[in-house]
Amino acid sequence: MPYIEVNQQRQPTNQLLLPLIELVKQRGLHPDKALKGTKLFYDDLKKQGHSSSFKHLIQVLQNITHHHLGQDVSFVLGQHMLHNISAQYAPYLFHCTNLKSLLVTCNQLQNCLFPYFNARMFRKSQTLHFVLNPAISEIPAFANKFLLEVWLSMVCGFLKWRLPDTSIAFQLPFPEPEYAEQYRAFCHQPLSFSQHFAGFVVQRTMMNSLQTGAIEALKAPLCQLQVLPQPGFLAHIENYLIAHPKASQDDLANYLNISTATLKRKLALHNSQFGYVKDRLLSQKAVFCIQEQGYSNAQVARLLHFNDLPNFRRTFKRWLGITPSELRKV
Repeated sequence: MPYIEVNQQRQPTNQLLLPLIELVKQRGLHPDKALKGTKLFYDDLKKQGHSSSFKHLIQVLQNITHHHLGQDVSFVLGQHMLHNISAQYAPYLFHCTNLKSLLVTCNQLQNCLFPYFNARMFRKSQTLHFVLNPAISEIPAFANKFLLEVWLSMVCGFLKWRLPDTSIAFQLPFPEPEYAEQYRAFCHQPLSFSQHFAGFVVQRTMMNSLQTGAIEALKAPLCQLQVLPQPGFLAHIENYLIAHPKASQDDLANYLNISTATLKRKLALHNSQFGYVKDRLLSQKAVFCIQEQGYSNAQVARLLHFNDLPNFRRTFKRWLGITPSELRKV
């Protein structure tokens, strides 16, 4: 199977789940309470080579939200992950000479570094726009916010440490929280809230920003990694749909070598539907074309294979709750 499903125990527990359990334990929450409903045992998590599933992680996140453990848990966890990943993947990351080389390497290693999101890129003459989509399964809002904060803390920590003169604008799909001071403390980069999608924007002029202490000759080739982790289920099908925008649900089922009925069951298991995945991809492209490239409604409708403008406008409003004209005024 060329992808990871939500209930498959194929993710190293010591990457995120165990550090999270240890962190909340330090703050007074017993591991058994954090692990309630997972059928996992704390002592087993510490065994070398232990793996867990994304479903386990979501259950733990749901458990800990009921306890007052501090508003910085996700950000502190991101710093722990930064040190862990830096130690594990230093030969591949630390000797990328500039931001461009680093982004290419991170894209190749994204299933190792943070396998919960899949980055989709849009190009503009002066900027590169990256959108973060769920990689394994649709993510509940509370868990999505937590994981975005972990990811943001980890990425901004790396930038501050290794590329201190680099500026990247981060976009978050929820309103500015009451604990905004945590964002300012851990993320020394431009932030904007209440965006349509999670992601970040890089100015092309930043691509040549040099990484501190990098020596290109010391960069390890990725072929030294014996096995690269497979992508998540949603990332796998989204990559196919991006490459085949006219694909139907039957086409996707044929690509996965399963029946359409099985595909529907798999999508339901991952809290998703074919139409929802396709709408997300189309809406992201539509927003980019309107906001960043200044396309007219007719141009976007034609690009997305809509037969008529009224249908495109209705669909766009269903996607985002606003019309294309209202988006242009934002």
